[in-house]
Amino acid sequence: MEAESLIIPEARFEDKSVVHKALRVPELLGEIFTLLLRADLTRVARVCRFWSALALDILWEKIPELSHLVGTYSPLVLLDMTQAGTMVWMFQNISSGGRWDVFWAYAQRVRTVEACNGLYTREVIDHWNHKLQTSSCGPSLLPNLRSLSMTVPNYGPYLFEAFPIIPAGLRTLEVTTERNVGSSAIQRLFKHLTDVPLDQLVDVKFRGGDRIYSASLSLCRATFLQQNRSTLAHLNLSMFPLTHEDLEHIGSFSGVTKLALEQQGTSIQLSKFFGVIGSSFPSLRAIMVMLDRTIREDVSMDVIGGLEPCRELQSIYLASHRWKSLTKQDVRELGHRWPEMEVFSLHQAEYHPDQVATPLGILEDFAQVWSRTLHRMVMLFDTAMPLPGSSSVRFKFDKLEMLSVGRSLLHERDMDDVVEFLKAVSPRQLNIMSFKAPAGSNYDRWGLVKDRVNAAWAT
Repeated sequence: MEAESLIIPEARFEDKSVVHKALRVPELLGEIFTLLLRADLTRVARVCRFWSALALDILWEKIPELSHLVGTYSPLVLLDMTQAGTMVWMFQNISSGGRWDVFWAYAQRVRTVEACNGLYTREVIDHWNHKLQTSSCGPSLLPNLRSLSMTVPNYGPYLFEAFPIIPAGLRTLEVTTERNVGSSAIQRLFKHLTDVPLDQLVDVKFRGGDRIYSASLSLCRATFLQQNRSTLAHLNLSMFPLTHEDLEHIGSFSGVTKLALEQQGTSIQLSKFFGVIGSSFPSLRAIMVMLDRTIREDVSMDVIGGLEPCRELQSIYLASHRWKSLTKQDVRELGHRWPEMEVFSLHQAEYHPDQVATPLGILEDFAQVWSRTLHRMVMLFDTAMPLPGSSSVRFKFDKLEMLSVGRSLLHERDMDDVVEFLKAVSPRQLNIMSFKAPAGSNYDRWGLVKDRVNAAWAT
């Protein structure tokens, strides 16, 4: 939707006698207005001043792109587009000035900006900076913003430096970088964020196409994170490959409950890496770690023993080139350490013919330790190993809903046994997911297994 179309003329009347008293209750109207489409809300905002204020609050609470708001001050036109697809905006005609009152009325209502992907010409930036110096809006153009998603392009001028859009009350920040963005741009972003006196930041995500690492960047990142240590609860640093020394430098965050990282280092360093996580993030409930892509040997469950201090863990997602086959003892230790596990994922992108995969029959052992809690599981299985008959299965899952087998090889001769075993351990319909390799028909066979397992629950 064009930003221009969201500019609402002044409401036309304020005669309460023509409106039923039930429709003058703010709480009731708010519930009704949230069900309307944006086009309908723009019409509702023209009914009367009372309705207008409520409708505009909902219309501008969340905007898909910052340019929608900037365009209410003065219409924007697309000047150019970068090779990465970033739009470059300019004013259509600023000679007669802009509509600051309109812009500011909407800007104060914005709580969420879903994307800041654009670049702006120097004319736009200079004009805005001059306007800010002569206005009384305060340190941020968006004083009530609580959630911001922004992209850092591979060249400036960078939006976070051009416009003061980040307020002290920001709670959620998601940053995505374009490919080929240098570490200097990210350092400047961290410095900018450090200069803003954030006091409510809870959720931080840094993601991008390129993995970025430098010593100076590590220092800027640690300074920013330590400054927000007391409020952070969710932290995603998957853009930055981290060694165990980097984690030690970042420090301890007792309030973080959700963590996503990319590990850098050899397999010998994995135990130390997870040990630092366990001591630095003791309150974790969910963890996601992508292991270093250069690690080619089988990785065992012994390496995550350092996570034992995180007694409240309920979700583990680990990705590696290949995993060592799990044993019954591994499963018992996992269940003892984290008895309330809901999601357990050992992701592996490729199938390796020489790999000894975990026998499918180990699902019964998982059911023994996590039958009441586990509802999602990801693992590569060996389906050729003998499976217990359905009558001899003693432990079943109560809540398992999704089983991702990745590229687990399934031969036609083993399908009947796999179906009967999965029916025995499944509590209800089971969403079985697989990839289309290593053989084209392998994916189809898993599809047939899924259909047959769930057939008993279809009626």
